[in-house]
Amino acid sequence: MALHTYYSNRSLLRVVWGPKLGMDAVSMHFELLKANKNYDRNLRVITSTDVEEIDIPLTRENMLLIKDWREDALEEYRSIKSAVYNLQPVPSAYLNYFSEFFDSKKSYMRQFSSESAALAWLMKGQIAI
Repeated sequence: MALHTYYSNRSLLRVVWGPKLGMDAVSMHFELLKANKNYDRNLRVITSTDVEEIDIPLTRENMLLIKDWREDALEEYRSIKSAVYNLQPVPSAYLNYFSEFFDSKKSYMRQFSSESAALAWLMKGQIAI
């Protein structure tokens, strides 16, 4: 399950995932993005994760389902930049695979080795939290 913490003064959403990532958690994450009207429509998302296990089979059906959830959740946003850092090798490989399909002119997702590098990319010189 994802935990969302929003910092309105920076238009920054911190997402924390648990040790196991499954379809239910991904679905809930997108539902929270869609439901929360207080998030800036040019949203910045940062996440570090302790995910050790991913329970999302890489099937065409799952890819299409996640793509649909994502498109629906991002409909009301102008842009979303997501920075992920300190990933383990397997979650990192999954993220690379998914980002190839889901990056668009509206949303971007990048991986970083440290929180400071992730924040620098997201904030572009602004003072971060």
